[in-house]
Amino acid sequence: MSRIKLLKEDKTVIKTFTDDEVSRMIKAYDFKRYLNARNKVIIAMFVDTAIRSSELINLETDWINDTNIRIFGKGAKWRYVPISLMLRKYMIRYERIKEGYFKDKQLAYNNYFLSRSGRPLTTAQIEHVVREAGIKAGVRKDIRCSPHTLRHYAIQSNLRNGLDLYSCSRIAGHENIQVTKRYLQGIETENILEMAQSTSPLMNLK
Repeated sequence: MSRIKLLKEDKTVIKTFTDDEVSRMIKAYDFKRYLNARNKVIIAMFVDTAIRSSELINLETDWINDTNIRIFGKGAKWRYVPISLMLRKYMIRYERIKEGYFKDKQLAYNNYFLSRSGRPLTTAQIEHVVREAGIKAGVRKDIRCSPHTLRHYAIQSNLRNGLDLYSCSRIAGHENIQVTKRYLQGIETENILEMAQSTSPLMNLK
């Protein structure tokens, strides 16, 4: 038995959305009413920050700063994630609409995202928001429209855009860098070639 080599298990390649699909998912909701504005910012926040569904549900208004968000994450650990100028603009519009929507209601919760009745959102409600955005955006049938797939997209997009593994791991709240490395497997060959062109040793010589 000691001479028998163990078979290597196939590594699961993480398949996720394309840039066009994500763009259409964000555009699936508008700012015309509270629920639409909330749903638009939910999708945009998943895309911009790579946070988990539970982290988004528990996010409190007081944890939001101009350029970053304080996250209470997995393992009861705190971390900070950056937010882009575009997401901040979306959030400001949402906050104004939210304030007007709840102006005559006494809120018992300080969660950033609330249901129409002012209660914290559930996992099922968040999954429904993402699934509906995927349907409206015409996302490919073989891609699972879920918050976790949006997290995959955000992490892979950061890696494609040049963020180093260590920084990406910190932002994503991974326990170690090996977890983050799995997301590299899902990056298409053409993306890797494009990334390598921009980091060419010869082209970057002074």
